[in-house]
Amino acid sequence: MTAEKSRFVVSADWVEKQLGAPEFRIVDASWYLPAQNRNGAAEYAAGHIPGAVFFDQDAIADVDSGLPHTLPSPEFFAQEIGKLGIAATDTIVVYDGPGMFSAPRVWWMLRVMGAERVYVLDGGLDGWKAEGRPLQTDLPEPAPAVFHINFNAKRVVSFDAMRQIVDDGTRQVADARPGPRFTGEQAEPRAGMRSGHMPGARSVPAVSLSENGKLKDLASLRAILADAGIDLKKPVVTSCGSGVTAAVITLALESLGHTDNALYDGSWSEWGGKAETPVVTGPAEPVAVGPHGPLTAHVTRLEMTAPPKISLPVPVNIQTAIMRAVEIPLPFYRYLQREVGARWHWTKRLRMSDEELRKVIHDPKVCICVLYVNGAPAGFFEYSVESPDFTELSYFGLMEHALGLGLGKWFLLQALYAVWHSNPKRVSVMTNSLDHPRALQLYQRFGFSPVETWNAMVEPLTDSEMLTILSNGGR
Repeated sequence: MTAEKSRFVVSADWVEKQLGAPEFRIVDASWYLPAQNRNGAAEYAAGHIPGAVFFDQDAIADVDSGLPHTLPSPEFFAQEIGKLGIAATDTIVVYDGPGMFSAPRVWWMLRVMGAERVYVLDGGLDGWKAEGRPLQTDLPEPAPAVFHINFNAKRVVSFDAMRQIVDDGTRQVADARPGPRFTGEQAEPRAGMRSGHMPGARSVPAVSLSENGKLKDLASLRAILADAGIDLKKPVVTSCGSGVTAAVITLALESLGHTDNALYDGSWSEWGGKAETPVVTGPAEPVAVGPHGPLTAHVTRLEMTAPPKISLPVPVNIQTAIMRAVEIPLPFYRYLQREVGARWHWTKRLRMSDEELRKVIHDPKVCICVLYVNGAPAGFFEYSVESPDFTELSYFGLMEHALGLGLGKWFLLQALYAVWHSNPKRVSVMTNSLDHPRALQLYQRFGFSPVETWNAMVEPLTDSEMLTILSNGGR
């Protein structure tokens, strides 16, 4: 099975096929640190992808901030990006020299300012050249465009906000600088900067998120962030030396479906350059381990009394299929429960014996449907027709590798179409505070209303229980 890749990253093959297409724009966002001994503008003039325009990160910036290449005002950004012939409605591909270094910064800027179809070229210009793909030395003269701003201020963190975040620990902080700079063992490349990191920050070096200029697959990104102590269920602020490579972490987070993130634009150039900010050295603090024992879940039961009246298109660029599993094999069912629900503490079915589980899921009133994405299982839903008038949606969810693909709302709608097929008068679903943080909101958006709440105790699976389940093919 091919590893799942970010939906925000595109291949050189795909880009080459789009060259010259209307409303398709290429942006060279190459920028380098002095130690890299490369000049983005000079390399662009010497040869760039046909039709590419050069985005000068030091010029399209707030030059009065006293900090390097900080985000400019929306008005100035719209003016300058319009001169490059780019509109917010265009399909835009951003690249840099080595790949996954400075291009994600401009990807982030464009998205913050309101563009939606923005992608990063996997492998960068170096990979493009190595594959012998076409280059151009003529400087394009694009027709000016109007870039309509839709600025998302929540995705940008100011210095004052960063001070508050560090003081009260309300958000996780992911630092993209190399490890030795994070720990303080290596001096900062900018004069006057103290060494170390913000209290509570986690080290996620930008270079760890890519290989040969290509963003790593989703499973690898998830593992890297988890190893660094980043909880994808909680908000994150990204930071780096000057706000450039922080966007590589932002790209990784967004690729995994994490949307509650923001970028500290001043980054270490601002924080490390002030005398009054707290700085610590050494490795990141150990990840806190919570107390063992049962968890308390706040349960909400919701009902809807009419089928949904909305429609959603099938997600593009992926192949999907939903198939009903008749008398589903027990190991496969346990695999679905584990892969979809383990992080949400779905434990009841995994603890059942074969006899107990078979009795439940092979009951004629129970229907289990599996989602396949690009040929591989990616999620499932299960419902039970309790009476001619009442159906319960028992389980619904996606596997981790399917998050971030734009599938969630569409898949829930398909589940609701299925449960309403027999024309019940009521459909019920339950969620709790251990589920996905947006589950309750999503159900309500699709027409469910809360009818009952209570607290329940959930006993998490122990490591030995999980090992037993895995070693026995599910049980």
